Amino acid sequence: MATVKVIISFAKLRDDDLDTKSQVIIESLTNNPNFLSPQPSLADIASARTAYINALTANEMGGKQETLVKNQARKVLEAQLKLLGLYVEANCKNDEVIAQSSGFDIQKNRVPVGILSKPTNFKVENGPVSGSLTASCNKIDGANSYVFEYTKAPVTEESVWKPEYSSAKTHLFNGLIAGTQYGIRMAGIGTDPLLVYSDVLLRYVQ
Repeated sequence: MATVKVIISFAKLRDDDLDTKSQVIIESLTNNPNFLSPQPSLADIASARTAYINALTANEMGGKQETLVKNQARKVLEAQLKLLGLYVEANCKNDEVIAQSSGFDIQKNRVPVGILSKPTNFKVENGPVSGSLTASCNKIDGANSYVFEYTKAPVTEESVWKPEYSSAKTHLFNGLIAGTQYGIRMAGIGTDPLLVYSDVLLRYVQ
């Protein structure tokens, strides 16, 4: 069973959104039977939020000094909320429903992607210059990169495939022999070592 993890980082929240989130947490934990003794106390959180709201309001019409005060008040509020989030995580009985009743967000459990799917809409076209081919497919979910391979036709079980790697789902082969037919295939690369290749497409190089 996966461990419930509470999100205790608020760095990505805008100033107004942090105020809203802290209010939601305070309201959600007030008289919440799952969390009877919040640490820090809700009074401390409310006090830090009030100081933050005042600094946020002053900063709207203020200057550099008011911005510094606002940033410091934000750090204090974030630090208090982080401690409160750790308390929630330690007392939620590893239950997502209970944890979410606190107003905090919960980290999604990562599910292994496994073997990637076979490439779809795989195409091979003439490249922009003589001796080149362009290969492409639809995006493969879970792929960190792609391998594109080529070999001279005819393609047999003894054919030697030459791989080229790319972070994109489109790849340009250069330095091929004009007038020669090549077999092209590709696969997505993910966390699983097993590669599922596309069908082999044959193309004459111009």
